[in-house]
Formats: sequence, C-alpha cells, structure tokens
Amino acid sequence: MLAFFTLFWLGIAAPLSLSSRLRGRLYDVVVDIVSWIINRCLLFTKPIWSVDGSRTIPTCEYRWPNGQGDVGKFLEGEKNSESWSKEHGHVFRIWSGMTPEIVVTHPEHVRAIFKDSDHHTKATNNDAGWLMGELLGKCLGLISGTPWRDLHAVTSVPFTHKKAGTYIPQITNAVEKHFEELERNGDLMNARIHPVDDLRFLPFWVVAEIVYGKLDDTERETMSAIIPVREELFKRMIQGGITRSSWSQYLPTETNKELRKFKRQWADFNLGIYLARKASKEDAPIVGMYEAVESGSITSEALLQTLDEMLFANLDVTMGGLSWNLLFLASDAKVQDAIREEWKARRTETQDTTKAWEEYIASSSTLLNASILESGRLKPLAAFSVAQSAPSDRVVGGYRIPAGTNIIVDTHALNIGNPYWGEDGTRFRPARFLEHKALEMRYQFWRFGFGPRQCLGKYVVDLLIRAILVHLLANYRLSQLETTSWDKNPETWIAHPNTEICCERLRAVC
Repeated sequence: MLAFFTLFWLGIAAPLSLSSRLRGRLYDVVVDIVSWIINRCLLFTKPIWSVDGSRTIPTCEYRWPNGQGDVGKFLEGEKNSESWSKEHGHVFRIWSGMTPEIVVTHPEHVRAIFKDSDHHTKATNNDAGWLMGELLGKCLGLISGTPWRDLHAVTSVPFTHKKAGTYIPQITNAVEKHFEELERNGDLMNARIHPVDDLRFLPFWVVAEIVYGKLDDTERETMSAIIPVREELFKRMIQGGITRSSWSQYLPTETNKELRKFKRQWADFNLGIYLARKASKEDAPIVGMYEAVESGSITSEALLQTLDEMLFANLDVTMGGLSWNLLFLASDAKVQDAIREEWKARRTETQDTTKAWEEYIASSSTLLNASILESGRLKPLAAFSVAQSAPSDRVVGGYRIPAGTNIIVDTHALNIGNPYWGEDGTRFRPARFLEHKALEMRYQFWRFGFGPRQCLGKYVVDLLIRAILVHLLANYRLSQLETTSWDKNPETWIAHPNTEICCERLRAVC
C-alpha cells in the first residue's frame, strides 16, 4: 500500500515545479526499486525447487503492481507465449499480482496435472484481484467444490448436450433473420463482412433467449444499455493496478461508480424478467434459477454473476471461437468447397431436408466441425488458460509443484508448437482432426478446457458456430481482401480479428 501512495504522490501530488518528464522519470525509478524489492521477497518466501533440490524454477521478474498479470497473459499473451518460453524453458513461473502461477507447455505436463481436474480448485478471482471478484468471482467458472456442484445443478439444466440439440430450429431461425438484416442494412450488401462486428450479437441474443425466453423490444433495449457499462468495467479489470486491491472500493473513482450502476441494473433486469416469466407461467430457465435462490440452494450473487458469465463474458469468448473460422475459410477455397459438398451429400441422403440439416449441425464427425476445431487450435481463445490448482504435489519438468499452487496452460505452445501436430502444425488443415480419435488428442489440444469442468455452454456454442458457418458457405463465397489483416485486436482479452473479408453471394445456393 505504501508503494501505491508513493507513486500516487509522484504522479499526481508532486510539486508543480517538477516537469512532467522529470516526474515520469522519478515514477519509473520508484517502480524499478519497488519491483526489485518485491521480486526478491517473493523469490525468497515462495521457492519452488527441482526434485533433486539443485535449482529453483525459472521465474519471470515481478513488475509492480500486476506482476505479469492479465495484461501479460491475455492482451499481450500471444507475444509473451513465445518470449517467456524462449527465456525460461518449458516449465516456468509468472506472477499474477503477487500470486505465483506455474506455466506448462507440453502435453505430458498437462496430463500429469489435469488427470484429476474434477478435484482441482479454481484460483480466487482468477488471480485478477478485487474488481474481478466483484464481477465474476462467484460465477460457476471460478468456484470449486460444493458451491460449484450446487450452482452447476441449477444453471446447467438448459445447456446439457441433450437439451442443446432441441435449440437447432431456434438457432437456425435466428441465423437466417440475422443475415437477412445484414443484407438489408449491413455492409453485406456490398459483399463485405466483419467477422466480429457483424456477427457479435447473434450468439448473444440466442443464448439470452435460451435463458430468459422470448425477449420483447423493451427487454432487448434494457440489456443493450447494460452491455457497454459491463464492457468498460471488464476492460478496467484487465488493466489491473489499484483495482486489484480490495481497499480500492472505498475510493471515489469512476470505476466504483460504474460498478455500482452495473450491479444495480443487472439485478433489477434479472429480477424483472423472473417476475414477468413467473406471472405469465412461461417455462423459461430463469424461473427455476431464481426459485433455487429463494429456496436457499444458491445465492443471488452467484446466480447474477453466472448469468453475467453466460452472456457478457461469453460474448467475447463465443466471438473468439467463431470469427477466426471465417478468416481461415476465406484463405482456403478448397476447404470451403469440400464443406459445401459434404452438406450437399448429407442433404441428398433423405427427402427430409429439415432432418438432414439438424443431423448435420449436430454431428461432431464432419469436415465442418473439424474446420472449427482446427481454427480453435491455431487461434486459441486465450493465450493462457484459467488458473487452477491440483489437490496434491505434482512433478512437472523435473520440478515439484506443491499442492495448491496455481497452474496455467500456454495454449499456443500446446496447440501449435506441440510436435504432435507434425511439420505442418502451423498450417490450416482441418482433415487432421478426422485422422485421429478424440481420446488420443485429449491432452494435445486446449479449447474449452480439460475434464468435466469444461465451458458450460460449449454444446450450444458449437451448434451456433456450425449453423452460422454452413449458412455462410451455402449462400456465399468467402475470400480475403487486400486489406484483410490477421492481427489480433489489441483491445480484447480474447483473441479477435479486427478486419473485413469478401463475402459474395453464390450464383446457385447450396
């Protein structure tokens, strides 16, 4: 805390006679000194030794106030994946705040750690500090043990594999209407599509209506008004700094003001939806969820944060899973044609086109699904996985990792640099996922996580992505523009492109 106030004085309250340039230099000097002191203390108090006791684990230097933090892991994760491994090797340690996280990069490390992932404990607030806790610290994805089992029993009901299949007609209708709107009012009329901006809210509204039932215009407008407030809070959380500390809640900051506003609006919206659906006797999942709160099975805060996770947090996650598919397909006309032919073949197998469509979208053994997996392999949603700890000591890369130590997976190293994928591991080749059994690839590839605690909405998300891609390929031909960029949007924590591609109507619709 002393460091915070020292730097506050240098940055804001230092004498006006000091030029901004001099204050900047003094600030950097103090940060260097504070960082060096804390780094030495952390290395001394939190050693991790090799099995033979001859050396300690390679460690990134702590940098005040975030360590490597969410900026290092997510906003700059793709770059740091390569540089950290190059400097420190295959197993090393970073700091998220002052909490250590062990980074693993090889499939044998992943297997040794995640073999009992159902007994793991998720890191408190994902090691991101107080503001993260206020937004998502009690959501399903960041809790463990009995609280997780109780919350999962209530909130997973509409997202099971069996239930997800029943949403295909609803998803299909939403996709068709969305593209009709893009043709009328979007840049699609000019044969252009932005994979993120043009498709971003399609999955969002589908999931919202799965949870809440059919939304009227007023309810949609209310939700739409909440989105930008929530997004700005999450951006602030990723930056870390003062919001990592719980005492920052007492400061008269704009962040705290917006946090209170968001919480109030989000609670009011969900309670209003629940009361409306209950009064109309509509069988919407939100009713059962709130009844679980009233019975004491789960807390209101846990439910509200899990609803946030389903909708706002997964707004970015779903687009990360969808958007890169369009770029990869635009870069490979042969794969596009092969998927079109695959769908035509399935459709001609039966006179019931609706049944053929639903079976094709539900199938996980198609080239379509393989292309989605291949896109997810080459462009992981996040550069590093959610932090979690094993219940017992693990030996990884010659180091003994104590029980309770948080561990993260370097997804770029596992998904791309992994020798398992062969000499063409950096190339988009979806057929590779048809050449291997899923069990064989279990620890070779990260997408939704490992074990039974994978993403709650993964079945619905996969159906959404498949439906959107087949609609696109059945009606349009994708290609790259001269201006198409493969760079990650630097402002998003999940990997998103920020570019347009060509999307031309096919003369004959498949």
